[in-house]
Amino acid sequence: MAQAVEAARRAALADRDLTEAFALWGVAAAESEAFAAAIEPLQVAAQRAVPGSAGWAVINAQLGRALCQCARWREGSERLAMAEQCAPPDPTLRNRIGVALVNVGMAERGLPHLEWAAAANPTAADLQYDLGWALASVGRLDEAERRFSETLSLRPSAASAHLALARLRRWTVHSNHVDRLRAVLAEPELTRVERARLGFALFKELDDLGRHNEAWPTLCDANALARQEAAPWSQADDEALVTALIRTFPPRMFTRRVPVRAGAATPIFIVGLPRTGTTLVERILAAHSQVRALGELPFFPLLFSRAAGEPDTSFAARTVLKARGVDWRALGAAYLARTAFLARGAAFTTDKLPVNSVLIGPLRLALPGARIILLRREPMDALFGAYRMWLADGHSYGWSYRLEDLAAHWRQHERLMNHWRACLGDQLLEVSYEDLVTDPGAQIPRLLAGCGLPFERACLSPHEAAGIVLTISSAQVRSPITAAGVGHWRRYAAPLAQLRDLLPEIAD
Repeated sequence: MAQAVEAARRAALADRDLTEAFALWGVAAAESEAFAAAIEPLQVAAQRAVPGSAGWAVINAQLGRALCQCARWREGSERLAMAEQCAPPDPTLRNRIGVALVNVGMAERGLPHLEWAAAANPTAADLQYDLGWALASVGRLDEAERRFSETLSLRPSAASAHLALARLRRWTVHSNHVDRLRAVLAEPELTRVERARLGFALFKELDDLGRHNEAWPTLCDANALARQEAAPWSQADDEALVTALIRTFPPRMFTRRVPVRAGAATPIFIVGLPRTGTTLVERILAAHSQVRALGELPFFPLLFSRAAGEPDTSFAARTVLKARGVDWRALGAAYLARTAFLARGAAFTTDKLPVNSVLIGPLRLALPGARIILLRREPMDALFGAYRMWLADGHSYGWSYRLEDLAAHWRQHERLMNHWRACLGDQLLEVSYEDLVTDPGAQIPRLLAGCGLPFERACLSPHEAAGIVLTISSAQVRSPITAAGVGHWRRYAAPLAQLRDLLPEIAD
């Protein structure tokens, strides 16, 4: 594919009238997941293609998914709509359209494409898997299980399907895949990524069965593999980032309140460390008639980085130090403009990207009328929760794969949250996960009131709320609220003693 990209690029630059070269260049780049590089040649090809033609549909489908992957969701969804009008007969292309739409929260549009593609080519394992993933995201868990099982019948070593299936429900001694997972792990040709995914899947099922002595070394091996695939992370860089945030955004910057722009939906940001209950809070709010849940939006970190003169969202101290001259009102307006088409007339929207906890101060400056909810959870449960899951396929959470790194990151997170608390005071609504799951009848009305929402009984049953959930909690939040996860770490108290010792603040 890389050779195809380069050959088409050279042809296009040699003869700029050669539309097919631009089309091939862009399509090959998109299929290589070089989405940013695909946009320009696809835009050229789209301008020249005959509307309604087969080529026009292909170009707009690939351009739409590339724009969506680059956080240009409104433009991307419009291009995808153009491709949809043609109902392309190629199952792979229809699958691409469906996945792109589900990824931007438009499951009602995306699922029919995925279902059509899987039916049109039932022997394609990838199409069965993508349909299963989408079904799980909308809570159709039994159907998702069948699709993941079908994927594995077609491709027995499909690690992503094994992991998705393991996460789908709690397994028992009478129904589990432990032996099958061990057999697949014994295959010598697996990649490191595949071994990591299979390891996390095997840990999950062993943990469900209570076989903790076997589960723990499996989890350690999986994390060691995942750490090798993760983006670079260091304790020193983490500390430098927090120091830069504290110095750049002192409490005196937050004394003036300005209302959110008239006519815009009020954003509710749900932040906190992963595995602290952010998805649960999102589902509680999603059950409210005035709220539209938008999932984990990439927009604010991207806009913040670009306002600071950085091309991407790889947060570092230098990015924060360059943010001193940011026009906060313009940044907030840009965020609202990016999300307006997703609100669909709702008075409130939610954005639950966990990394926004780093940017609580900038969020308040850019969107002073927004609500900000900070989830807090007992650190051993929160950190073990991160350690036992492969977060974002290993690319965004480099601190979550070693016990010493988990502890170091928690200390910096607490240091920063203490600072944001001093800056925002009662403008920061803090929610305890433990209080929420043990006494939802009292805590959910408090949560709603803190967001400026009237109480609605539907919020007490968030597992019944419609909508899409694309996080690793997608199956978990389809069950009633339970406190079963409180103290889960104690099943592994002995091997986790090292982590507990590194958190002296909670030692007893």
